[in-house]
Amino acid sequence: MTVEKEKFGDMVRSIDDRLSKAQYYLSVAYDLFYGLDSTPEKYAKARHFWTMTSLGFRHLFVLYLCQVYDSHNDAVSVPKLLNIVESNYNSWKKTSQEIGELDRKQLKKDKIKFTDKKAEDKDYDPNLDGFKKILFNQRDKAIAHYDKAELVKYKKALDVRQKNRNILKNEEDENLPLLPMPEEMTRLEKDGLQKLIDEAREICHRYMSLLNIEIPSLEIQEDYNNLLDISTTP
Repeated sequence: MTVEKEKFGDMVRSIDDRLSKAQYYLSVAYDLFYGLDSTPEKYAKARHFWTMTSLGFRHLFVLYLCQVYDSHNDAVSVPKLLNIVESNYNSWKKTSQEIGELDRKQLKKDKIKFTDKKAEDKDYDPNLDGFKKILFNQRDKAIAHYDKAELVKYKKALDVRQKNRNILKNEEDENLPLLPMPEEMTRLEKDGLQKLIDEAREICHRYMSLLNIEIPSLEIQEDYNNLLDISTTP
């Protein structure tokens, strides 16, 4: 596939922008989610609103991150980015002095992360592969398509969550182990989600540097404490 260097630059910048949005949505979702329990007085008048807002940001995060990892032929994604670099680097290098030297061993390592299972390859990362499967399963079965079995699974998950809350609240049961979440309702925790962002970010920045493309900051710092400081006065 032949792609001009300028067009590739637009593509990798757009992926980088989606990662920035995904990072923001993830951060806000977790700030809101844990804020409900840590500062309940701020949410007393609109607890349902803030809960749904947190869930909405999390869904946006999942959708944006799935775009970044999408392996569809027409997708503007990290897998497509790597294929373009492999196919076009030599021609880009001939016409531009700004391009650095491509580390083909590193490119091969990056591509292995986005191919089918290759457990025999030392660069294959089963954890990353597992995270991606859980991520896309959540998108396909709970967000983009509401699977009819999801309702039953969700009810089981809520039952487990309530039982665990009761265990944590009951001093007599404080030493009891928490019940595991039903396997079919597995959702990635923040650490797993952050790993997916960091892996894609590292790859994007590697090839932006190769083409001498400016790397913008992905961190968005905002103080929304005042926004969330809802008055509890009747």
